[in-house]
Amino acid sequence: MTQTFTSTQDDVIRYLYNETSSQENTLIEDALLYDKELLNFYLDCADLKSGLDKIQLSPPERVIERIFNYSKNYQPKI
Repeated sequence: MTQTFTSTQDDVIRYLYNETSSQENTLIEDALLYDKELLNFYLDCADLKSGLDKIQLSPPERVIERIFNYSKNYQPKI
């Protein structure tokens, strides 16, 4: 029995995040070679992932100051 494989966008995203098996990798890579639309989707996702990986989240300085001020002045109600 011949197994067929159809790559979906979900498979491409899993591939991008290294969540696929080596067998799936081979099938997805083959699909990317022959399906220009799927390849464009992969390239767009890779670009987005690269941008997301560069984001550094940190609170504004004023928020940190407010937290420190609150903790300095905190008195538990016992």
